[in-house]
Amino acid sequence: MRILAAIALVALFGAAAVAMSAAREDARPPAAAPAAPRYTPIPPSATHLPDLIADRQVRHDARLFGRFVVPVDDVGVPDDPDLLPGAPRDYRAGIHEGIDFPAPPGTPVHAAADGVVLRVDTSFLDWTREQQEIALYEALQLGYTPAATLDRVRGRQVWIDHGGGVVTRYAHLSAVETLAVGQKIAAGTLIGAVGSSGYPQGGPHLHFEVRVGDDFYGDGLAGDPLIRACARLFAT
Repeated sequence: MRILAAIALVALFGAAAVAMSAAREDARPPAAAPAAPRYTPIPPSATHLPDLIADRQVRHDARLFGRFVVPVDDVGVPDDPDLLPGAPRDYRAGIHEGIDFPAPPGTPVHAAADGVVLRVDTSFLDWTREQQEIALYEALQLGYTPAATLDRVRGRQVWIDHGGGVVTRYAHLSAVETLAVGQKIAAGTLIGAVGSSGYPQGGPHLHFEVRVGDDFYGDGLAGDPLIRACARLFAT
């Protein structure tokens, strides 16, 4: 009888413990909702790159020569290698993937060719210096720049899809025009203003990228061939 009484007592205590644990779980405050994104998420892939040109040569292919207008007025195409694709970016263990056009803050930025708006950061909140330092430190530890960090470094952006897998990106903007994803726009349309969002240490400039498929125009080039290829992108 004593053994049975002991077993019953243990069972009773176990049931009580389970009930108290459940009560504590119910009393916990609900989990906070996840914070809203501080920038526009990267959209899905743009138009498909035809198999005919889906190779590394398309990143400096002659079919893109003269296709674009310079997106910033009264600014020439730079020939400083540090402002062109492939330049090292040691502060984030990465490389540069576009063409930098230095210009005063607020300088108008225009669409470089006809296309469809793929992304526009109308509601944009830049990251804090602390957040930036943590992300850049992590990039240095990894030995490369993660895609999400690179996207934040580029700041406020507009992307335009020109078809055939070709997309232009306009980064570090201080402001954007009233645009909508899916909107058709013509070359020369005002889309934003020069700034230094994302990486103010770089000073005011437009970071302009020509993306071809999943890579950037100019990849694999250096020196004079790179300078010539970048200059030939723009109609004279």
